[in-house]
Amino acid sequence: MCQNRLVASRDSHQFPRADSSAAVYQRRRRAAGAALLAFAAVVVWGVSALGGGSEGGSNGTGFAARILKIGGIGPDSLLARQDVIETAAVASVYQQTPYIVRGGGGQKVVALTFDDGPSEWTPQILAILRKEGVGATFFSVGGVISTFGANSVAAHQAGYPVGDHTWSHPQMPSFSLADQKLEIDRTSDALTGLGLPKPSLYRPPYGAYDQTTLALLKKRKMLLVLWDVDTLDWSRPGADVIVQNALSQVQSGSIILMHDGGGDRTQTLAALPRIIAGLRQRGYQMVTVPTLLVEDPPRPGETPPAAGAGA
Repeated sequence: MCQNRLVASRDSHQFPRADSSAAVYQRRRRAAGAALLAFAAVVVWGVSALGGGSEGGSNGTGFAARILKIGGIGPDSLLARQDVIETAAVASVYQQTPYIVRGGGGQKVVALTFDDGPSEWTPQILAILRKEGVGATFFSVGGVISTFGANSVAAHQAGYPVGDHTWSHPQMPSFSLADQKLEIDRTSDALTGLGLPKPSLYRPPYGAYDQTTLALLKKRKMLLVLWDVDTLDWSRPGADVIVQNALSQVQSGSIILMHDGGGDRTQTLAALPRIIAGLRQRGYQMVTVPTLLVEDPPRPGETPPAAGAGA
């Protein structure tokens, strides 16, 4: 389903960083963390039950757990606290940029992401992630939620954020304003209809978007999430190739693209434990996208490909 991904995703050098001093970057990182701490403190003060599950902030050992320990909230309340962290993280970064391609590279953290689900493969992906205790983020296609929605619920309950990946996986720049709006909102409504929080993360199919897409996302306070590492698992090139694609391109702050739907994901299942092991051997912690936004926010001035550059 995702055969024509963003061309630039195959070459991280397509996303030049603007020159910025280390001091500027560190100030921005501290500001993002401070904003999140303030937001979390307010929520802890007024909310008695919060919740989540992973290395990246949902099993009681990641950033989400650390940040809200100050409120005396126990591990059994992590699920709702993940929702608080996600909202605050997106709001903080959105003040600077409406999109993210990767983190700033200042921390040894990476974000595993899975597109095109939910599907019959999602529970097996979740089982691996939970066994390994790592963070991940899912981007759901609304059109399959009526069949596999329980798997999106399971992902959220396990502590993994679930974002919007449109209703029918189209090339969004070819759609009118009304049709783009329908693609985004219909999926968002389907997810909230399952009892999940309103998505604050959006991934464009094929990496393709235009100014209309960005305007719609801005109105909805949704962050456009791209990637800099494409495993090409959609093409089923073999588990060895998928692992190599992931580990050969990864750098600090990388957002890694994989799939839990859109076809046979047997090879993805075989590759995932090896990718996790390889990342750990290289010293990387695997976190959710919201945690990446806080612990390693994008550097000032980074630009994505031109809007609508998806192949």
